[in-house]
Amino acid sequence: MPLGSFLGIRIRLNPLFLGAAIFCFMIGAGLEFFVVCLIILLHELAHGFIGRLLGLQFSEIELYPFGGVARIDEQLELEPYIERRLALAGPATNLALAGLGIIFYVRLGQGLELLLFFIQANLILATFNMLPALPLDGGRILRAYLTPHRGFRVATEKAALLGQILAVLLFAGGLVGLYHHYFNLSFSVVAIFLFMAATKEKQQAVYTFLRSLGAKEHELFKRGALRGAQLIVLEETRLLDIFRLFLPQRYHFIRVLDHTQHCSAELSEASLIQAAMQKGLDIPIKKIL
Repeated sequence: MPLGSFLGIRIRLNPLFLGAAIFCFMIGAGLEFFVVCLIILLHELAHGFIGRLLGLQFSEIELYPFGGVARIDEQLELEPYIERRLALAGPATNLALAGLGIIFYVRLGQGLELLLFFIQANLILATFNMLPALPLDGGRILRAYLTPHRGFRVATEKAALLGQILAVLLFAGGLVGLYHHYFNLSFSVVAIFLFMAATKEKQQAVYTFLRSLGAKEHELFKRGALRGAQLIVLEETRLLDIFRLFLPQRYHFIRVLDHTQHCSAELSEASLIQAAMQKGLDIPIKKIL
């Protein structure tokens, strides 16, 4: 459901958003729901604003009942340091908003319950988003730190796995609360959304990785040079296992050894990508020689 645009970024409401809004108004929490949505919107707009300063293009922001997604048109797989800065923008904005709320609360005195709720919501959102688990901002920061050492695909899988574990713990916390006669629906709903989003990140990691390899070739022609790296592999090694060894900002050459450990071929990264697109990732490299 389109809501409008800001800074040239389209803002959309997820269909589930309307259902959550109706439910909150029915139980008398409509104003708090509006405050949370405003905070989430400012959080996502901060990502968009910093992204624009870094020269990135955002297509839209979609708001969910318990969070939001800022969709970016750029590929950050080769520039993890940019993803790190981008991810920090959201929680930093929430901390700044909480700080402003505290200043107003102290100056205006006690009794402003909605302002106190605004402060608490910002602090909770900032803290929760900094947890090192995808798709949270902390997970993107963790992936940005792991990518130069472990590669984008492995970094994504590890951060997404932490996201799934966090979701299970949240859901378990909701069940424990139910056992003690304290049921909080938001725990269960957030856990389900988090698990689904983390699983999606994990499943898409290999496709995003292959896309990043294609982008690397574009960067090579754009810059005129990239740092190189050489890999030594056996003929029986799968293409997927070779791709797992690739690092960002490196253009790889692959030397293939036969059973006598003599070099039988030397392939470029581009030729390996082309073979993977045509024949899949699970074939041994000897099948494309």
